[in-house]
Amino acid sequence: MPLFMYASLTPPCRLCGEGFEHRQSAKSPPLAACLKCGQAVRRMTIQAVNSPQLSAPLSVSRAKQAGFTLLKRTAGGEFEKQ
Repeated sequence: MPLFMYASLTPPCRLCGEGFEHRQSAKSPPLAACLKCGQAVRRMTIQAVNSPQLSAPLSVSRAKQAGFTLLKRTAGGEFEKQ
């Protein structure tokens, strides 16, 4: 869900200050009033949600270099170190 920035239409409030952030669905309508003080607000910007991107596919050698212990399933259903 994106993070929306809302700002008050009137001078800054003691409760919400210059504005506030609110996480809500992109399909839901914008808030009309502040959740804390009830003053009228307007939606300012949308901040994208930061999600990590893999730069290269994971491999056994890179996992070992990173310090992970790799396990392999044997025919008996148990695991052994690679």
